[in-house]
Formats: sequence, structure tokens, C-alpha cells
Amino acid sequence: MERRGRDLVAHLFDVDIERVESLSWSLGNRITTETDADQRFRFDHQRSTRSVTAFEVTDYTCVLRLRTPVGREKFYGIASADIEPDLIATDWVRTA
Repeated sequence: MERRGRDLVAHLFDVDIERVESLSWSLGNRITTETDADQRFRFDHQRSTRSVTAFEVTDYTCVLRLRTPVGREKFYGIASADIEPDLIATDWVRTA
């Protein structure tokens, strides 16, 4: 079964799902786009058009934007210490 949403984010970064906070689209978009948040990294899925982009929003917090194959965006808050780009699953490739 294909992982989605919070479950996918928790799996990709090897963290407990309880550490991944779902954000509304309007809040996530405002934080990442309208405030010009700094992009930390981006990963693209090798067999689909999904992507995960991490934005640094405070010294201790990141917002992850998950883009689905149909173009929907979902946003998740996570502690900066909980995400390391090296922990990403092998079917994802770093593109930025």
C-alpha cells in the first residue's frame, strides 16, 4: 500500500508520526510563499511526480510541502532536528 500524507512524511524522515503536525493549506502556503521562507532542500519521487520541499521557518521549525501527482499541496510542521536530508527513502532523489 502506498504511503500518503503524515504517514509518508514520518516514513521518509524516520520519525514518529506524532511529531508530524498537519497544517491547513492556507497557513502552509502563507508561511512558505508569502513570507519568502528559506528552502532547505527538495526531494522528487523517482516513479511519480510527487515532491517534498522543506522550508526553514524558525530556528527550530520546518514546514514540509508535499506535492501530490495531481498537483495538490499538503503542508506539515516538524522540528528542524527531526529532519535530516540523508534519511530519505531510496526511491526519492534530492533535486535542490
